[in-house]
Amino acid sequence: MLTLKDIAAHCGVSYSTVSRAFNKDSRISQKTREKILAYANEVHYIPNAAAISLKKNESKTVGIVIPKLTNLFYVDLLEHLDLILKKFGYHLLVSFISDGANSEYHCLESMAAARVDALVILGCHPNNQAYVRHLSSQIVIVQLLTDVLPELDSVCVNDIQATITGTQYLINRGHQKILYVGGADRLNAFLDTMERNHISKEKQLIVLEENSYEEIIYQIQTFHPTAVMANSVYKENAYRAIRATGLQIPENISFFVYGDIQWVQLLDITAMAHNLEEISTALVDQLIYRLRNPYSEQFPANHILFDTFIRERKSVKYL
Repeated sequence: MLTLKDIAAHCGVSYSTVSRAFNKDSRISQKTREKILAYANEVHYIPNAAAISLKKNESKTVGIVIPKLTNLFYVDLLEHLDLILKKFGYHLLVSFISDGANSEYHCLESMAAARVDALVILGCHPNNQAYVRHLSSQIVIVQLLTDVLPELDSVCVNDIQATITGTQYLINRGHQKILYVGGADRLNAFLDTMERNHISKEKQLIVLEENSYEEIIYQIQTFHPTAVMANSVYKENAYRAIRATGLQIPENISFFVYGDIQWVQLLDITAMAHNLEEISTALVDQLIYRLRNPYSEQFPANHILFDTFIRERKSVKYL
């Protein structure tokens, strides 16, 4: 097993210099510190003490700050996270954001007051980013499904590629007049895919509002799309709107959604799916690594990106 003496020998410095590099001692130069830490990171050095036990005075609690459960995907996510954390002896503490930056800030404050050992965040309002950076010097923080703070670890899903793949899936089955119901963050991926397939703008139908039930009905009844592609929290309204028009899936209109949650499975809807167990495991592994390695904060942030896959069922037909 690699030791501090081995690192010192490789870098041509003393044992005490290596120790000071890990402890942010100002008595060594920044250049020397960077050289030592770069080599330690390269050889995946973990101090013996950290490998033996977690830091002292720990609460054995991991906090997660999460939007209110309008997106049922979060329910499945919390269940997976809780099960995996328990295997490591940790409890999951959940705080829900009711609305806006102030609510998020109070959730973050409550987690700090609870002295959680680590914190998972699913996004961060610009007004709160400075506070999260401050917290990260005291608490292990990993971002989930977001990477708005590049200096912090993240575990994400490739939503852009998922949108491209889903759009192309519909096009390959003969659909050109497609109604996109989703957020602005993935809209360009949809539009670019339509353009690459030489589909005119007149056939590119878009609804961006989250509370979009009436608008979806209007678009379906006015422009008669052959398929609806709905993302995240938008898919419930999209399904209700299709039912309200009297159209049958897939006989009269095809339906493709992002997020393979329980009601989607029960209704036999084709969906873009995630491997939640893999995502949750990667997140917990990253948390445990940071918790067990007191010097890891000086190593670069680790960004993990998962692909999605299509769970094909019976809601999309060929034209």
